[in-house]
Amino acid sequence: MNRASFIQRLRTQGWTVEEQADAIFQLPPALAARYPKLPNSLVDFLSGLSLCTDATQTTWFLCQQDYNSGSSRAFSWDEWEQLSLRAADGKPEWIAEIRSFWDTHFPFMYSVHSGYAFYAVCTAEDGFGKIVEGYEPEFEDVTEVADSFDEFLNMFTHESPVA
Repeated sequence: MNRASFIQRLRTQGWTVEEQADAIFQLPPALAARYPKLPNSLVDFLSGLSLCTDATQTTWFLCQQDYNSGSSRAFSWDEWEQLSLRAADGKPEWIAEIRSFWDTHFPFMYSVHSGYAFYAVCTAEDGFGKIVEGYEPEFEDVTEVADSFDEFLNMFTHESPVA
């Protein structure tokens, strides 16, 4: 499904989508160092989006502003990672596991509809591009839901993946 068709389908499902013409999605330098390679289909989708949220404003795609430092959004792009790190209570082995997970999983969608949840793309060489979903309290205990971002978009328009 192409980007325009997907966005149109979101709008018919009550989503608010705001776009900026010709804007290219680009991570700030620190994040680009952490995530040097993202799937082109994800970058293409996020390019130009300034807001993409469901009608209840409880599920949303993270947009350029969310990844920029100093964003005034309610949740930071790494909110679920930060929650996990706080829950690790200073235990070095847990902190290492949490950081290792998030170093290879780039979150692109959040939900607070029925608890905290997210979708992320795997950036590790093994599994690159696969889409996973995770829920609180063990965010890093994820389930693979799609082999690619394109497959995720197709699934998303036929189901409501985040509950």
